[in-house]
Amino acid sequence: MPRILSIWLPQLPLDRLTRQGDPRLSGAFAVIAEESNAWRLTHVNDAGLRAGVKAGQALADARAICPDLLTEPSDPVREELLLRALWRWADALSPRVSLDPPDGLLLDITGCAHLFGGEREMGGEALARLVDLQIQAQIGIADTKGAAKALARFGAQTVSVAAPGQNAEALAMLPTAALDLPETMINELARAGLTTIGHLYQQKSAELARRFGLRLTQQLGAASGLAPDPVTPKAADPTYTARMTLPEPIGFLEDLENVLNRLAAQVCGRLDTDQRGARQFQLTVRCVDTGDHHMSIGFARPCSDPEAVLRQFSHPLSKLEIEYGADWFRLSAQHIEPIRLKQASFGEDAKRADQRLILIETLGNRLGFDHVRIFNPRDNHVPEHEFPHVGAAGVTPAWKAAPRTRPIRLFMPPEFVQVETPGRPPGAFKWRRLSFQTARADGPERITPRWYREEDPRTRDYWTVQTQEGRRLWLLNYPGDDGADWYVAGEFA
Repeated sequence: MPRILSIWLPQLPLDRLTRQGDPRLSGAFAVIAEESNAWRLTHVNDAGLRAGVKAGQALADARAICPDLLTEPSDPVREELLLRALWRWADALSPRVSLDPPDGLLLDITGCAHLFGGEREMGGEALARLVDLQIQAQIGIADTKGAAKALARFGAQTVSVAAPGQNAEALAMLPTAALDLPETMINELARAGLTTIGHLYQQKSAELARRFGLRLTQQLGAASGLAPDPVTPKAADPTYTARMTLPEPIGFLEDLENVLNRLAAQVCGRLDTDQRGARQFQLTVRCVDTGDHHMSIGFARPCSDPEAVLRQFSHPLSKLEIEYGADWFRLSAQHIEPIRLKQASFGEDAKRADQRLILIETLGNRLGFDHVRIFNPRDNHVPEHEFPHVGAAGVTPAWKAAPRTRPIRLFMPPEFVQVETPGRPPGAFKWRRLSFQTARADGPERITPRWYREEDPRTRDYWTVQTQEGRRLWLLNYPGDDGADWYVAGEFA
């Protein structure tokens, strides 16, 4: 008979901040999330509970009860990363581990418990190790996943164990919410007087299915062991990390680069063997006097080249202030992606493409990748939508001949001009306190609004105007408007 151990992490978002030493947790603190267009508390620390706030409350109500309450929005991405790290950690307890997101793990401990002295002792050992990691947990052990999860979340003890073959008896006194049912169904069961799993055992399955749907009977059967519900393990994601501890601290830039070169060779070697690349690398340097210093670099494409890693880390390493030396280093690859093999290309085009990517990576690591943007052409007759700018990392612009003549620079919004000699376009006008005379004009190019979009409903006329002063401007007029105003929409090269 299989035996399943469920680990529930009820305060995972708070535990993540605790492990970081967040000083805000010394007072009333809560993690919040937006639900139904309102901010609500999802996790509250002990100080907040003592102040009278609780999970599920609206943020406004909680602030009225405890004005000193500090909050932070939930970060599902980092919380998932912590859960996945614990997933790898759980390999020390059982070789068959699966995720139970967003806040749980499931272990198939069949044949493993005797190594720890028994099932309850194994649960206690897992709990003690999690406490050492500053992670709060509750554990349930039963024959099925559903029963183990129910005991972990609603059991009376931090380690609740159902004896083999005794799932039904162990679950009888638990509330129906332990079956992982929708809240609406739980409310319907409560109105019918069915508040515990034991009440459901007393009803016929056909009657429950007819009144409340098949999901209820399926969940009840899986928890009781009447239906198969095995743990489906998956190997933890491989990690690409290397570290080095030195017998004596070092502080010269050349020595730091030599250490980084050796670490990058190890990490990138494993990436290259698996035909993978990393979009980001993180380097941790532990100084003797100032502790850990974390540095990150990014790439515009998956990278497994040690020289590229060293090249991008050269700037942050040169800025690192080391007075008494550093003796511990760790390099990890993150955001792993497969490298799609393609035929090698030669010539100037390939060289320019590589130089462009190196430029994007260098600027992105200095300024931030969200600040490095490029124009990406799009087939659209509306001028401001023809060349939207997007993040440069990971984008290969497909430049092609523009089907329409467009200025090299657009003014958003268009700039008003003062007409001195009326006409279409005006014969003379002032713009930016400068006077211009029209020498030659071409147009109009009429663009009508898109009826299916919420945008300016006016029809536009664009004129290409060559001025006697030498500047070539793109003038805009709205025909049919009450006024005869003109605007400069752009300027040609």
